[in-house]
Amino acid sequence: MQISELRNVVQTRLLEFVWDQWAQMGVLAMSRRRDEWATDPEALLLLTLEVGRYDARLFEEVSDWMVRNERLVSVRRLRNLCRDNTDEALADAFLTSVARWRPRPRLVGDQTASQLEPSRGEPFFHDGSVPIRRTPDAGFLKHGWLKPEVKPSGKSQAPDLLAPINFAFRLREILGVGARAEVVRVLLTLDSPRLSTQAVTESAGFAKRNVQEALTSLHAAGVVQGSTLGNQHRYDIDRDKWAQLLGLTRLPEYRDWPRLLHALRRLVRWLSDERLDELSDYMLASTARTLADNIAPELSNAGVRTQAHSKPGAAYWNTFEELTVAALDALG
Repeated sequence: MQISELRNVVQTRLLEFVWDQWAQMGVLAMSRRRDEWATDPEALLLLTLEVGRYDARLFEEVSDWMVRNERLVSVRRLRNLCRDNTDEALADAFLTSVARWRPRPRLVGDQTASQLEPSRGEPFFHDGSVPIRRTPDAGFLKHGWLKPEVKPSGKSQAPDLLAPINFAFRLREILGVGARAEVVRVLLTLDSPRLSTQAVTESAGFAKRNVQEALTSLHAAGVVQGSTLGNQHRYDIDRDKWAQLLGLTRLPEYRDWPRLLHALRRLVRWLSDERLDELSDYMLASTARTLADNIAPELSNAGVRTQAHSKPGAAYWNTFEELTVAALDALG
């Protein structure tokens, strides 16, 4: 498979996945599926900000959803899940853009960055489109991207809190948008007894100190059970009682979304570099191996089978294709 073909496969499958997720969360779109897992709203949003650069309509519909439902999203957690400068710039530009359409915005981007002249900006969408005869979006312009300012359509709906995919939102309605809701979500969906503070922290998306405080208070309230194993505190929760309380026959499934979706957005960002098209087969395989070595630990922890043995030289490209397809298949 040529890199251009692999690029198209990754873009197509990720866009289909993201559209289906947001359609189940209230975006105006038809979903072909009803997933039984609990999504991670902030991890999904970060992936959307990356792949949405290939689909302007997706980007604007998700922006519209955010204007309607921003109270259910944690900007603190969103920033915690950012892994590099590009993540941070995309999140800040998006938050700044959305805040313009809220009378009293709760999620606001960085207000200290200076504004660029439109003539110095680069097209935000990868099809090369630029805002002609339209006002550039100020939130994106300050990060050097030219994107037209688009008024929200107002067609998005609130998430259906009884749908498994929206489990995180339901817990936030009950426990607030903070560490407590994320701690309970991890304990209820990750079917593993006696989790350590570190294990909960890795999926909760908050600092270890915040997670420990949440666990301590929930334990004091009798909501979470605690024990000590060696020098580690371990925590458990009565999943059956919570399912009964929430009126569920079964709890949503767990996915390690922060790791999986971070690896996938690194993949799509790497593939978007058209300079790769000019490399020799050997050099392309070499750079692909470097990327794979970096993202393989995250993919493995997210349940993706990575190759124990890889082919040498230019033949490694086939191994990289297999890894890419395995990562996409993890999306269901």
